Amino acid sequence: MHKINKMAVYHFAALLVVSVICLSVRSVSAADMNLVIDNMPRVFGLGIGFAPDYQGSDDYMVGVAPFARFQFKGHQQYIIIKGYELQINLIDHSWFRLGPSVNYHWGRDHDVDDAVVKKMKKIDDTIEAGGFIGVEFIDQINPRKRFVADVDFLTDVGNEHDGYTITASARFWYPLSQMFDFGFGVGLCYASDNYMKTYFGVSEKDALRTGLPVFDADSGVKDVRINPVFVMHLNMNWHVAAGVQYRRLVSDADDSPIVDKRGSSNQWIGGLGLAYSW
Repeated sequence: MHKINKMAVYHFAALLVVSVICLSVRSVSAADMNLVIDNMPRVFGLGIGFAPDYQGSDDYMVGVAPFARFQFKGHQQYIIIKGYELQINLIDHSWFRLGPSVNYHWGRDHDVDDAVVKKMKKIDDTIEAGGFIGVEFIDQINPRKRFVADVDFLTDVGNEHDGYTITASARFWYPLSQMFDFGFGVGLCYASDNYMKTYFGVSEKDALRTGLPVFDADSGVKDVRINPVFVMHLNMNWHVAAGVQYRRLVSDADDSPIVDKRGSSNQWIGGLGLAYSW
């Protein structure tokens, strides 16, 4: 291993894989995941992980996806790709972050495992666009110690759910040793009426098809979540990460028959991956 102060520049590379893993699974959008790679200049990673078959499902599926980030030399602006989401930080500031984001949001089709839910009207994939704003405070003595908080806003521009989500999160990072880092985050996601009706509502036609009761889901906090992550630095360039996120569906998301009768309000997302930084 090289000196810690040099390695610290790269230590978030492995964490990106956990983000990619979770974002790569069809039932979970980048807006939902709330896992972000902090201040990583140039990196590429690939991970494999698991997530619910659809939001509220108690069946799980596996996904694989890449991650890439390019930070302009001598500046804080960067372009980042996390699975199916693109973000651009436009602000050249030591702790303030702001910029646009675009996300490919997977729908819910007839390939889901649940025999009842697969009879419901198909929800097509869509494109979401919006922006993010955040702050990042880095320990000047040991940059591996840091605190990050941000808010992400995404709205549907593909005319599928015609709604929006607002996700707020906070997380901190702490080096356990020269080789290992630990991260811990908390967050919540607010969803609009149209979003909730699309992914958690049961229309009269769906009720006839499935036997589920009609349910009109209203706007509100959709879920709260916590997520620990462990990062192991193999050397200056190669990193391995493992992480898990527990998400609890609340309010109308929890009460939806799709969740209450056919799935679970306890959602688990996690994975393992490898990343290369340079």
